[in-house]
Amino acid sequence: MNDDATIIRSIVEKGNRRAYGKLVEKYSSLVFSTCLSILGNREDAADITQDAFVKAYEILSDLREPEKYSLWLRRIAVGLSKNLLRSNSRRTSRLHALADRKPESTEPRAEPAAVISAREQSDIVRRHICALPERYRTVIVLKYLEDLRYADIASFLDLSLRTVKLLAYEAKRLLMTRLKKEGLVNVSLFHAQSA
Repeated sequence: MNDDATIIRSIVEKGNRRAYGKLVEKYSSLVFSTCLSILGNREDAADITQDAFVKAYEILSDLREPEKYSLWLRRIAVGLSKNLLRSNSRRTSRLHALADRKPESTEPRAEPAAVISAREQSDIVRRHICALPERYRTVIVLKYLEDLRYADIASFLDLSLRTVKLLAYEAKRLLMTRLKKEGLVNVSLFHAQSA
Protein backbone atom coordinates (compact mmCIF):
# COMPACT_ATOMS: atom_id res chain seq x y z
CA MET A 1 0.00 0.00 0.00
CA ASN A 2 1.44 3.41 -0.93
CA ASP A 3 1.57 6.49 1.30
CA ASP A 4 -1.38 8.15 -0.45
CA ALA A 5 -3.61 5.13 0.19
CA THR A 6 -2.60 5.09 3.86
CA ILE A 7 -3.38 8.81 4.24
CA ILE A 8 -6.70 8.48 2.42
CA ARG A 9 -7.78 5.53 4.54
CA SER A 10 -6.87 7.52 7.64
CA ILE A 11 -9.09 10.38 6.45
CA VAL A 12 -12.04 8.28 5.28
CA GLU A 13 -12.06 5.61 7.99
CA LYS A 14 -10.85 7.57 11.02
CA GLY A 15 -11.96 11.10 10.14
CA ASN A 16 -8.39 12.41 10.30
CA ARG A 17 -8.97 15.67 8.42
CA ARG A 18 -5.51 17.06 9.17
CA ALA A 19 -3.92 14.28 7.15
CA TYR A 20 -5.40 15.78 3.99
CA GLY A 21 -2.91 18.64 4.31
CA LYS A 22 -0.15 16.15 3.46
CA LEU A 23 -1.83 15.37 0.14
CA VAL A 24 -2.37 19.05 -0.59
CA GLU A 25 1.27 19.79 0.14
CA LYS A 26 2.46 16.85 -1.93
CA TYR A 27 0.36 17.54 -5.03
CA SER A 28 -0.34 21.29 -5.08
CA SER A 29 2.49 22.06 -7.53
CA LEU A 30 1.45 19.24 -9.84
CA VAL A 31 -2.20 20.31 -9.88
CA PHE A 32 -1.30 23.98 -10.30
CA SER A 33 0.98 23.29 -13.27
CA THR A 34 -1.71 21.14 -14.90
CA CYS A 35 -4.30 23.89 -14.47
CA LEU A 36 -1.89 26.59 -15.62
CA SER A 37 -1.03 24.63 -18.75
CA ILE A 38 -4.69 24.33 -19.65
CA LEU A 39 -5.86 27.78 -18.58
CA GLY A 40 -2.80 29.90 -19.33
CA ASN A 41 -3.61 32.20 -16.42
CA ARG A 42 -1.96 32.00 -13.00
CA GLU A 43 -4.90 33.42 -11.04
CA ASP A 44 -7.41 31.07 -12.63
CA ALA A 45 -5.00 28.15 -12.18
CA ALA A 46 -4.61 28.98 -8.47
CA ASP A 47 -8.40 29.19 -8.03
CA ILE A 48 -9.02 25.91 -9.85
CA THR A 49 -6.21 24.21 -7.91
CA GLN A 50 -7.92 25.15 -4.68
CA ASP A 51 -11.31 24.07 -6.03
CA ALA A 52 -9.88 20.72 -7.15
CA PHE A 53 -8.55 19.92 -3.68
CA VAL A 54 -11.83 20.95 -2.05
CA LYS A 55 -13.87 18.85 -4.47
CA ALA A 56 -11.51 15.88 -4.09
CA TYR A 57 -11.83 16.10 -0.31
CA GLU A 58 -15.61 16.25 -0.50
CA ILE A 59 -15.83 13.09 -2.59
CA LEU A 60 -12.76 11.31 -1.20
CA SER A 61 -14.85 8.41 0.07
CA ASP A 62 -15.91 7.72 -3.54
CA LEU A 63 -12.31 7.02 -4.60
CA ARG A 64 -12.16 3.28 -5.32
CA GLU A 65 -8.39 3.04 -5.80
CA PRO A 66 -6.67 5.28 -3.22
CA GLU A 67 -3.24 4.41 -4.65
CA LYS A 68 -4.28 6.27 -7.82
CA TYR A 69 -5.15 9.46 -5.97
CA SER A 70 -2.81 11.67 -8.01
CA LEU A 71 -4.40 10.61 -11.33
CA TRP A 72 -7.87 11.01 -9.88
CA LEU A 73 -7.00 14.46 -8.53
CA ARG A 74 -5.57 15.55 -11.88
CA ARG A 75 -8.72 14.36 -13.59
CA ILE A 76 -10.77 16.56 -11.28
CA ALA A 77 -8.44 19.51 -11.97
CA VAL A 78 -8.65 19.00 -15.74
CA GLY A 79 -12.44 18.80 -15.58
CA LEU A 80 -12.72 21.98 -13.54
CA SER A 81 -10.28 23.75 -15.85
CA LYS A 82 -12.27 22.71 -18.91
CA ASN A 83 -15.48 23.89 -17.26
CA LEU A 84 -13.95 27.29 -16.60
CA LEU A 85 -12.82 27.56 -20.22
CA ARG A 86 -16.27 26.68 -21.47
CA SER A 87 -17.90 29.27 -19.24
CA ASN A 88 -15.47 32.00 -20.22
CA SER A 89 -15.77 32.36 -23.98
CA ARG A 90 -14.31 35.87 -23.86
CA ARG A 91 -10.97 34.49 -22.65
CA THR A 92 -10.91 31.95 -25.46
CA SER A 93 -11.60 34.67 -28.01
CA ARG A 94 -8.78 36.81 -26.60
CA LEU A 95 -6.37 33.87 -26.76
CA HIS A 96 -7.26 33.22 -30.40
CA ALA A 97 -6.83 36.90 -31.24
CA LEU A 98 -3.48 36.96 -29.49
CA ALA A 99 -2.28 33.83 -31.29
CA ASP A 100 -3.34 35.15 -34.69
CA ARG A 101 -1.75 38.55 -34.15
CA LYS A 102 1.18 39.28 -36.44
CA PRO A 103 4.53 40.12 -34.88
CA GLU A 104 4.97 43.87 -34.47
CA SER A 105 8.30 43.94 -36.25
CA THR A 106 8.20 43.56 -40.04
CA GLU A 107 11.95 42.97 -40.29
CA PRO A 108 12.80 39.38 -41.12
CA ARG A 109 14.86 37.67 -38.48
CA ALA A 110 17.98 35.86 -39.62
CA GLU A 111 17.74 32.99 -37.15
CA PRO A 112 14.73 33.52 -34.87
CA ALA A 113 15.21 30.42 -32.74
CA ALA A 114 18.81 31.37 -32.03
CA VAL A 115 18.00 35.00 -31.29
CA ILE A 116 15.11 34.68 -28.90
CA SER A 117 15.65 33.38 -25.41
CA ALA A 118 14.41 30.08 -24.10
CA ARG A 119 11.88 31.95 -21.97
CA GLU A 120 10.52 33.79 -24.99
CA GLN A 121 10.27 30.49 -26.86
CA SER A 122 8.43 28.96 -23.94
CA ASP A 123 6.02 31.91 -23.82
CA ILE A 124 5.34 31.62 -27.55
CA VAL A 125 4.73 27.87 -27.29
CA ARG A 126 2.44 28.32 -24.28
CA ARG A 127 0.51 31.08 -26.08
CA HIS A 128 -0.04 28.83 -29.09
CA ILE A 129 -1.06 25.90 -26.89
CA CYS A 130 -3.63 28.11 -25.16
CA ALA A 131 -4.98 29.15 -28.57
CA LEU A 132 -5.63 25.56 -29.67
CA PRO A 133 -9.20 24.28 -29.60
CA GLU A 134 -9.97 22.82 -26.17
CA ARG A 135 -9.87 19.14 -27.16
CA TYR A 136 -6.41 19.56 -28.70
CA ARG A 137 -5.09 21.77 -25.94
CA THR A 138 -6.05 19.31 -23.22
CA VAL A 139 -4.37 16.36 -24.95
CA ILE A 140 -1.21 18.38 -25.71
CA VAL A 141 -0.96 19.51 -22.10
CA LEU A 142 -1.47 16.05 -20.66
CA LYS A 143 0.84 14.29 -23.12
CA TYR A 144 3.73 16.68 -23.64
CA LEU A 145 3.68 18.96 -20.59
CA GLU A 146 2.43 16.53 -17.96
CA ASP A 147 4.13 13.55 -19.64
CA LEU A 148 1.19 11.18 -19.21
CA ARG A 149 0.86 7.98 -21.21
CA TYR A 150 -1.82 7.79 -23.89
CA ALA A 151 -3.67 5.14 -21.88
CA ASP A 152 -3.83 7.45 -18.84
CA ILE A 153 -5.06 10.33 -20.98
CA ALA A 154 -7.75 8.11 -22.51
CA SER A 155 -8.88 7.12 -19.03
CA PHE A 156 -8.74 10.73 -17.88
CA LEU A 157 -10.88 12.05 -20.71
CA ASP A 158 -13.15 8.99 -21.09
CA LEU A 159 -12.04 8.54 -24.70
CA SER A 160 -10.73 5.57 -26.61
CA LEU A 161 -6.98 5.15 -26.91
CA ARG A 162 -7.26 5.53 -30.69
CA THR A 163 -9.16 8.83 -30.33
CA VAL A 164 -6.56 10.21 -27.92
CA LYS A 165 -3.70 9.29 -30.27
CA LEU A 166 -5.53 10.90 -33.18
CA LEU A 167 -6.20 14.07 -31.18
CA ALA A 168 -2.55 14.20 -30.10
CA TYR A 169 -1.39 13.81 -33.70
CA GLU A 170 -3.75 16.51 -34.99
CA ALA A 171 -2.92 18.85 -32.10
CA LYS A 172 0.81 18.40 -32.62
CA ARG A 173 0.47 19.00 -36.38
CA LEU A 174 -1.61 22.16 -35.86
CA LEU A 175 0.70 23.48 -33.16
CA MET A 176 3.85 22.78 -35.18
CA THR A 177 2.37 24.63 -38.18
CA ARG A 178 1.73 27.67 -36.00
CA LEU A 179 5.16 27.48 -34.37
CA LYS A 180 6.92 27.22 -37.74
CA LYS A 181 5.26 30.50 -38.71
CA GLU A 182 6.95 32.00 -35.63
CA GLY A 183 10.30 30.59 -36.75
CA LEU A 184 10.40 27.94 -34.03
CA VAL A 185 11.14 24.82 -36.03
CA ASN A 186 13.08 22.74 -33.49
CA VAL A 187 10.75 22.74 -30.52
CA SER A 188 11.93 20.23 -27.94
CA LEU A 189 8.43 19.97 -26.48
CA PHE A 190 7.52 17.06 -28.75
CA HIS A 191 10.46 14.80 -28.10
CA ALA A 192 8.50 12.95 -25.41
CA GLN A 193 8.20 9.19 -25.41
CA SER A 194 5.15 7.90 -27.25
CA ALA A 195 3.77 5.44 -24.70
